[in-house]
Parts: sequence; structure tokens; C-alpha cells
Amino acid sequence: MGRPGSGPLFTRGGSFAIVVDMDPLLELAEQQHGLITLGQARSLGIGQQTVHRWASGPSWERLSDEVLRRRGSAPNRAQHVLAAVLDAGPGAFLSFASGAAWWRVPGPPLDPLGIVRVSRTSRPSGTGAEIHTVRSLPERWTTTLDAVPIVRPELLALHLFATEPYSRAERWVERLWAMRLLSGPSLGAMLCDFGARGRNGIASVRRYLDDRGPGYVPAATGIESRTMQILRQVGIVVERQVDLGGEESWTGRVDFLVVGLPIIVEVQSELHHAALVDRVADDARRARLEADGFTVVELWDTEVWSHPSVAVARVAAAVATHRSVRSITTSEL
Repeated sequence: MGRPGSGPLFTRGGSFAIVVDMDPLLELAEQQHGLITLGQARSLGIGQQTVHRWASGPSWERLSDEVLRRRGSAPNRAQHVLAAVLDAGPGAFLSFASGAAWWRVPGPPLDPLGIVRVSRTSRPSGTGAEIHTVRSLPERWTTTLDAVPIVRPELLALHLFATEPYSRAERWVERLWAMRLLSGPSLGAMLCDFGARGRNGIASVRRYLDDRGPGYVPAATGIESRTMQILRQVGIVVERQVDLGGEESWTGRVDFLVVGLPIIVEVQSELHHAALVDRVADDARRARLEADGFTVVELWDTEVWSHPSVAVARVAAAVATHRSVRSITTSEL
């Protein structure tokens, strides 16, 4: 037996019945915090008249002309944000101060919601969000975070510098960097794509990078300080934000390097990892580090905060292995 409201929906069309399979629509709503759009329903093969008929029924509630909420789904902040982005139409993404708040930067307000889109449609927001139209939004600079379409932190930095006072944008972008959501090289890559003269915010991003220079390392975040603290308690000392490789063979900057041993410790955010990671590039970077003789130990931020003994044990095991190998090698000399 299927879920309540799942399975075929029968509607009367002239003298015959039309069968509409609701399961794909319900599955999509489950992935979108209980929300769907009329456009998404039509793309699943449901005719416009049928969509409007069941949209007025007992199973769905209209949040705007375009967005419907599955009755029984719990209203929450993610649903509120996603409804506004979906209402803005295909190709719309959260950005500006709202985007910074959604990336969990302390300080920026979530509301009023700021949304960016390329579409030239003049349809106003049905949710009260502020809609900004831009020239382009390349796919590589957008992602999803908790099911909400959002610009990546690098493009967010450009939008912040374009719309906020410099000192405020600088503070928020600095926090994005300290949270390891962007870096100098990743901002430089964004400038290569958006660095045309006249684009708002470009000069401020360049000024921000020039003021810091190559090799800049922002102040430690809470998660970095906590990681160093729990490792130090068991006698493992690490350096933070270490560049590996030379100018011609730079591999990248790692979160931590165990002093005296080729052990790298990377701390991943469970919230942000899926939104940021390029799995191909991530795997290639790890392979380069391992080919250079490093052992890479990945920790999750939830482990560091809530289960520090688990995190420490993983690093300690790698340290013990390297020291054991070093002892054997020394004894053979």
C-alpha cells in the first residue's frame, strides 16, 4: 500500500478518465522541504488544467502563484527560503546578505531574502523577496545548500562587495575565508570569469586581495582552535594552513600538518561539504598528496565538537603507524 495521497490520481477529461501518477511529484516535494512549483508539476507531464484543479484541493496549499506546499509538511526556515527561490523561477539563487547568512556566516541578516537570477522576466516576487537580475550565472559558481539553490562563496563575495559598504563586505568575506569556504586562489578564479571592467564589486574584490597579498592566512576559526586543542592534549602538535609543494609544483594549502611527520589533517564540515566539493578535483588532490608521501586524515566538524575522542584516535593511529615505520627503518641502519 502506498503513502497517503500517492499513486494514481484520476481526473475526468470529457468522457474518459485520465490517470496521473503522483509519486514523482511527492518524491520531488520530499526533496524540497515539502514544496513544488506549478512548472515542476507540468514538467512531470501533468497538464495545466489538472495542476490547477488538484492545487486547489485538500493536499496542497498555495504559498504564491507558483509555489505549493504539501499540507502536513512542517514549516521551517529552509522551507521559507526555498519557497522564495523557487517562486523567483528557474535559474534563481540565494545570494547577498541572505546568502552569507545561509552559509552560516555570523552577522548577516537572512531577511529580507536577496535572490539573483538571469531571467529577464518582470514578474515580481510573490513572497516579498528582493530580486536582482544579473548578466550571467555560470553553473560552476552555483550550488545547493540544504536543498536551497545558492551562489558559491566566491560569487557571493562579489555580490557582497557590489551591494554592501566595503567594511561590512570585507568583514563577511573574511569570515567566509576563515571558515574555509573560499580562499585567495578561488577568489582569483572567480575574477577570471567575472573580471570584466565595469562589473560592480570587481574593484573591491581586487582591493581586498591586494591588501592581503599572497600566502595570507586568516585568523583561526573556532573549529581550527578546537582541533589544535584536542590534538595537543594527547601530545600531537600541528601547524595550521600550510602550503605544500613549491612554486612549480604547488599542491595546495592543507588545514593542518603534524609537526615532524608527513601527516595531513583536514576538517570537513558536514553542512558545507556536499555543497562545495568537486569530487573529481577532491580525489585528484588527495592522490597528489599521497603520491608525495603524505597520509591524509579526514575529520568531521561534528566529531571535533561532539566526539573528540573519535577524532583524536584517528589522528593518533596515523601518528603511531608513522612512528613505528620510522623506528623499524632506524633499527635496520
